[in-house]
Amino acid sequence: MPDIKRRDFLKASATAVVVTSTCLCGLNGCSTFTKIGHTQEIKPEALVRKGNKLLIDLSKEPLLSRVGGAVKIKNEHVPQGIIIAHTEENAYQIASLLCTHRGVEVDYDHKNKRFECASLGSSTYTLDGQNIKGLAKKPLQKYEASVSGNVLAIRI
Repeated sequence: MPDIKRRDFLKASATAVVVTSTCLCGLNGCSTFTKIGHTQEIKPEALVRKGNKLLIDLSKEPLLSRVGGAVKIKNEHVPQGIIIAHTEENAYQIASLLCTHRGVEVDYDHKNKRFECASLGSSTYTLDGQNIKGLAKKPLQKYEASVSGNVLAIRI
């Protein structure tokens, strides 16, 4: 085994850490550390709170105007956060934003019709919040919603 100098060892180790970190982040691993998913925040002008309801003007939030789109709300009205997914024509699913395993945000996977933790090892949930796989033991909280015209009303 060849002799290696301390300086060379430290340089090689630092390079390995940088490469590994870059690879993990490239594979969606950054969410594991930041706890933030890829779902965009709702446009503030699209959201109003009235009593125990959040009213969303769908004409002001383009991501929710198309089936497959999703947004998150995490503000003073809903500090724990919710995710809203436009799952079918005139159908929206709303659930708590944080995975029940480690509190990492969930994203909407339209192709597979489910919510998925943004962390490595992804716990997954049905659209009604039930666990499909992963380390999460509790379901996501579901929220009731209705659509009237261009307004989505969510009871919080």
